[in-house]
Amino acid sequence: MRPWGVLGVLSLALMLLGVDQTVLNVALPEMQDDLGLGAAQLQWVVGAHTLALAAGVLAAGNWGDRRGRRGALIAGLVVCGAASVLGAVAEGPTGVIAARALMGAGAAFMMPATLSILVHVFTDAARQRLAVTIWATVAGVGVLVGPVLGGWLLEHYSWRACFWGNVPLVLLTLLCVPLVVPPCREEEAPAPDPVGLILSSAGLSAVVWSFIQAPARGWTDGVVLAVAAVGLVLLAVMLCWERRAPAPMLPLGLFRHRGYAVAAASLSLLFFALVGSTFLLTFYLQGVRGMTPLGAGRTMLIGGLGVAVGGLISALATRRAEARWVMVAGLSSCAGAFLLLAGTTTGSGAGRIHVFLVLVGVGAGLTGGPATGLIMRAVPQGRAGVGAGVNDAVRSLGSTAGVAVLGSVFNTVYSGRMAGASGGGSGQGSGGGARDHLLSALAEAKLMAASAPVGSTGGGQSRAHRMELARRLVDDAAQAFLAGLRTTAWVSACVCVVGVCLVLLALPREGRKAKAADAVAAPVLTARPGEAG
Repeated sequence: MRPWGVLGVLSLALMLLGVDQTVLNVALPEMQDDLGLGAAQLQWVVGAHTLALAAGVLAAGNWGDRRGRRGALIAGLVVCGAASVLGAVAEGPTGVIAARALMGAGAAFMMPATLSILVHVFTDAARQRLAVTIWATVAGVGVLVGPVLGGWLLEHYSWRACFWGNVPLVLLTLLCVPLVVPPCREEEAPAPDPVGLILSSAGLSAVVWSFIQAPARGWTDGVVLAVAAVGLVLLAVMLCWERRAPAPMLPLGLFRHRGYAVAAASLSLLFFALVGSTFLLTFYLQGVRGMTPLGAGRTMLIGGLGVAVGGLISALATRRAEARWVMVAGLSSCAGAFLLLAGTTTGSGAGRIHVFLVLVGVGAGLTGGPATGLIMRAVPQGRAGVGAGVNDAVRSLGSTAGVAVLGSVFNTVYSGRMAGASGGGSGQGSGGGARDHLLSALAEAKLMAASAPVGSTGGGQSRAHRMELARRLVDDAAQAFLAGLRTTAWVSACVCVVGVCLVLLALPREGRKAKAADAVAAPVLTARPGEAG
């Protein structure tokens, strides 16, 4: 029973990571009011975590293989706890964004450690597949539990409590890990690759910065184009370096395994669509539908339940069906969900969002488990940390790119609609803030209505006029927001369809050759690593 106890502690750590990623989503409106965040800064609050995770997870996985995976998990927990305290006491946007980035760096050590320890503990192939499916399901559920916890904390405290709330979870996990999780490491793991780490981190940061800043500066702005070009060049140099490095951080040879490459690409596409679009749901639920933070969090929890159901179905289906058909069903469910979201209007009822969350949750649950299993089966256990790091990296890269790209597409559509609206960004009485974000437009309309003069007949007419301007500003902002949401939903649906085609056309069938390959790989996958560290 000890392996299942280990899985329980690892699931607690993984749940903490999922909550960390999304607990602030429902707090973004309050944070914008308190700290004066702009649209780009809101994206950085979310994107800094996933960017730091994506940039560091491969190197952190290698570090765990060499120095000890349990030690890597503990180190990540300590960093996340310290970052939570720093975020809670931050006085401005820079401090919050820096704390989020530090939390992402801690997560980079934790995520690959949880998955590689799991593979080390579960040596039986069937139990290992089930454990990996549970791992992927918990990861998805944690992401959607975050908004519920964040909403409850906001109802009783403030956005700072979303940071403070991590501290007891970190302490509880730190107490359990040394007692339950066994030490494991690989004595012959490759040496670190600092050059690859620096090139990938700088390249990713430059590309993400350019996408986030493009709506404000303009897509043809010289600085935006120059930074994007520098980022792409750095990433190209990194790939060339990894091909020739004696101990590459990113083992490109693994991508020659078609099952590995297709599974990694599918996960990246899934998280691109999932995180990029659901990032906007918080503002839709609170800004357009007028929900409280707790109400928005409870609504998002429907998606978490969908992920749990999808993970259970996936665990049962992969016993009888090929992983490719389970993944196709999952990605198709997500595509259908985004098509449903693309039809959202101001008159749409809550049922549309509920169905969307169920479909996208079930789809994510169906896809995540089999894709993660394919990735880990292609990696020798001696490099389980790197394999887990690649799994986490493609998720984080997809998430980061989704927030940056879809957020930028949304901001471009929203700003364009508001600039041309009669009562919006260019209308009388409204300022540039209304063109920046929905919440700025709502706050401006509220101020406009509150400052309308009353008393005399002339004043009454002026008040009626300003009240009408405020109403038109709210309507125009809602219409502009929904136009941006529909556009991002269409893009997300297309991304999921690309994932379906990729799996159908490129993922190898699990026939006799695949079973023979698994039989050859089994001794490698079940070899016990060194017990030090």
